[in-house]
Amino acid sequence: MPFDFASAPVEVRTDIRRLFRREWDRLSLAGTWWSGRERVDIAGAARTARFGGERSPSALSSVAMEAAETTSARPASIRKEWVERVAEEIGFPRYVEIVGITSRLAAIDTFHQALGVELEQLPDPEPGKPSHSQEPQARAGAAWVPMVGGASITQALSLVDAEATAQEDMHGPLYLTYEGMAELDYVGGLSRAQMELVAARTSAINECFY
Repeated sequence: MPFDFASAPVEVRTDIRRLFRREWDRLSLAGTWWSGRERVDIAGAARTARFGGERSPSALSSVAMEAAETTSARPASIRKEWVERVAEEIGFPRYVEIVGITSRLAAIDTFHQALGVELEQLPDPEPGKPSHSQEPQARAGAAWVPMVGGASITQALSLVDAEATAQEDMHGPLYLTYEGMAELDYVGGLSRAQMELVAARTSAINECFY
């Protein structure tokens, strides 16, 4: 079974192991704008960009590959003009789905690195066609991609509802639930102040403009 963490130096919580397995299931299935094969290829390109190695054969376009590699390995280099250029080629919804895939993969892979265990092998893709469902309430605004509501971290992927749902699913076990973010006196191993200090330092190292 994937994500058993048998070689981990510490016990990994059950909810985290279940979360990662859910994400692997999501990754292998057709999404909103990319097929299961394409989603796994996006994850593969993202990993190669971060950790090195040979590019695997893929039917992804050069722009989709560039988007996967850049959002995974060079996020600090991203500018509005670049996002607009990518979106002109593949569309904002496909770009947002790539961001969702690569960002959640980065969280999972970084978790493995922190424990000093090998990265989990990417899942085999499942057959199926993307749903191509639209989010009619998404609008262009202050953010670089259309969103539902105001520009914020919690709304970042709202143009593609399935990606926004997956982000929220991962947010709770690895950090705080969206509702829990309002609890400034929260304590879960670390105090809320300690958690935010780690988050702020990490954001600074990663050159996160937010």
